[in-house]
Amino acid sequence: MILDTYFKRPLFWDFLIALLLSVLGFVLVYKKIILKPQASDSITIITDVTNISLTMSGFILTLLTVLITFKGGSKITKIEVDSKEPLFDLFFVTGLYHETVRHLKNCIKSLIVVAIIGFTIKIFFPESLKTDVFYFNIFGFTIIIFTITRCLLILGKVMDLQKENDEKDN
Repeated sequence: MILDTYFKRPLFWDFLIALLLSVLGFVLVYKKIILKPQASDSITIITDVTNISLTMSGFILTLLTVLITFKGGSKITKIEVDSKEPLFDLFFVTGLYHETVRHLKNCIKSLIVVAIIGFTIKIFFPESLKTDVFYFNIFGFTIIIFTITRCLLILGKVMDLQKENDEKDN
């Protein structure tokens, strides 16, 4: 399945697709199919992209903290074949928990990279190159979209575990 391939190396795929879309934007501008926005608009957008990146990394960090806290409260240490423990509690002793934490940490890393690059460009780019910030905006926006999507997929799976747990209890 395509998601399995994606989740094996999500940062690689995110950054590759973002880079390809930025190059596509460059080609479209070069062929005069689209126009670059004015420098002031590009700077406004880069500010939004970096702020969204930092905000999203904070939300994901909070989610990660909550998951780690729940694991700390779980008293299960290993999975037994006929366990009567809630499925959500069993999640914490499986490889899925560690995989989930790894993916969420990588989401934070990619968003922080976008924010750092965005602020660096905003501070150090000379005025003559400010319109070229457009290409980073494509890159940053793509990373944000893929990261949010990945987090939503992970949260959806965790919610499915909780739903199965609730149905099992009823």
